[in-house]
Amino acid sequence: MPTTIPLSEAKSSLSSLIKDVSETGSEYIVTVRDKPAAMIIPMPKPKPNSLNAFGALAGKRPVASPEEEKASWAEAMEAKHV
Repeated sequence: MPTTIPLSEAKSSLSSLIKDVSETGSEYIVTVRDKPAAMIIPMPKPKPNSLNAFGALAGKRPVASPEEEKASWAEAMEAKHV
């Protein structure tokens, strides 16, 4: 259950409120003239990214020997400049 806090108190102690929310997951409802106006809640934890720069293409490209890569590059350059 979120804790209700008046705007004047939230303004004077905002940094400690943010620290409490990020460390403990507490939630606060900020009120203006006793009416709920805003809510301070923790950020959702990001989902792990299954595709990153190093793993996105893992296993997708066949491994070629340096000689095969050199031959392939030479063929591509020949075809480009003919």
